[in-house]
Amino acid sequence: MIETKEIGLYGDQKQKDYIQDLTAFGWQPTQTASRRSGKSLHTVQIMARETSMDHYNEYRRLENDYESAKEDFKYYSEMEFLTVLLLLLIFIIPGIIYIVFKTNQKKEIGAHNYQCREKMRKAVETAKNIK
Repeated sequence: MIETKEIGLYGDQKQKDYIQDLTAFGWQPTQTASRRSGKSLHTVQIMARETSMDHYNEYRRLENDYESAKEDFKYYSEMEFLTVLLLLLIFIIPGIIYIVFKTNQKKEIGAHNYQCREKMRKAVETAKNIK
């Protein structure tokens, strides 16, 4: 039996890297197609893989690990200049606390995302070494 998956193509490098990573889990790009969603039209890459292939369950497990790490990414929002200025002008101590908080938040998010990238990389490497 053949399993299919559609990946939206937005023209950025991240999508191309994602499709390349999926090939490590047994997916093969088959064709591109256009899909309509309301008034917008977008292009998708259709991927397929055979469910009777060797090590299929291991590929699925590794792909699930990869996807869960990818979904666990966190995003940092930059400090608002006006907020910092206002806090420093009116309330010096809360302004300093805000700056320290945002600096620590940026470091923590960076460390967390690094761990997610490592999990994703390890899942792809393990899948590539299965063959």
